[in-house]
Amino acid sequence: MIRIAISTLGCKINQAESAAIIDQFDAKIFVLVPWEEIADIYIINTCTVTNRTDYKSRYLIRQALTRKADNPAAKVVVTGCFAQRSPEEIADLGEVDLVVDNQQKLSIAEILAGAEFVFQDIMLSDSFSYKSCTDMHGHTRAFQKIQDGCDFYCSYCAVPYARGHSRSANLEQVLEQARLFVQSGYKEIVLGGVNLGLYFDGKHDLGDAICSMAELDGLELIRLSSIEPQLFSSALISRIKALPKVCPHFHIPLQSGSDELLQKMGRHYDTTLVINLVHELRAAFPHCAIGFDVITGFPGETDALHEETYHFISSLPLAYLHVFSYSKRKGTPAATLLHQVPKTLKTQRTNNLTKLSTQLQERYQKQLIANEVTLRGIVETHKNGCSEFLSDHFIRVSLPELLPIGIMATQKYNS
Repeated sequence: MIRIAISTLGCKINQAESAAIIDQFDAKIFVLVPWEEIADIYIINTCTVTNRTDYKSRYLIRQALTRKADNPAAKVVVTGCFAQRSPEEIADLGEVDLVVDNQQKLSIAEILAGAEFVFQDIMLSDSFSYKSCTDMHGHTRAFQKIQDGCDFYCSYCAVPYARGHSRSANLEQVLEQARLFVQSGYKEIVLGGVNLGLYFDGKHDLGDAICSMAELDGLELIRLSSIEPQLFSSALISRIKALPKVCPHFHIPLQSGSDELLQKMGRHYDTTLVINLVHELRAAFPHCAIGFDVITGFPGETDALHEETYHFISSLPLAYLHVFSYSKRKGTPAATLLHQVPKTLKTQRTNNLTKLSTQLQERYQKQLIANEVTLRGIVETHKNGCSEFLSDHFIRVSLPELLPIGIMATQKYNS
């Protein structure tokens, strides 16, 4: 058996793609082994959203090259967003056998088998790359990518340059992949995209895709990944609120609570729109979990603007925050802006909002307890004689009994 080890950095989209990459290898010949073990093929699916992920990508590549030095016959394959943006830098690291662009990453098995391959400029890609997948390799929830690319070009973000223009799977592919996951025993699908709200196959929008998936027998939960505020329309909310399978958990990339900074970031909304969206979601899904992405230390962010974001977030009925310090990305407009914020100050502001996130979580959990909200989820692990799952309200739950991994469980939240 030929041993394959794969390491994946970054978002759920990368995780979904890594699973699809592995699925293309013939299981009669190839076997997946943990990254820490000796392998014949090392695949690194990289990320470039921050300087830190660039560093992690380089570290994993060097790690694979060290192992290749002990076994020159081993192949080292690098793909993902760092590979798309910095192929020359990867080549300079050593004897990397193959650097594959994002559009062709699902064809790594075929390329290694001798298929013709030329590294592509992602900005020229005009179709959604689709290959089906049946196994998420260790995950009890399935991650399904239905959209790729982004056309918004926010001033801080390198992702559009690594993922190209927006393009979507057609509805038939969406349903085919969802059926395959259900047939493999997955009862929850996390629906994702680089910019999920842009999903459109020429005839069907995101609401059509969700409603069609909700009709599949055996699929218990559909969880939506991040959706841009201006794309989370009233029409979409109206359609999905009638679907019991849709998790009342919504992740929104706010990035800032200051209209001044949102404009400098190149975002396509203001705080008034976000306020209205949050209240509309809470009206449609009482007790739903709403989380924000927030960036601290964007160039020009003063103490006053940071406080503006802090107070804006505090005023809303949120469940949590994902807080990131601004990272200067080469080739983005924000990288050349004046008034870059010192690292120490960015760290202080990140810690400040992280503490706020803890307070929001505690407040949200008390609300669920007071209202005796029933939580649903797919059993993921066993620990200390209990069954644990991530609920539809994005709260981790522990049940004092051993239930089969992968089944749906419910529990009134009381602790």
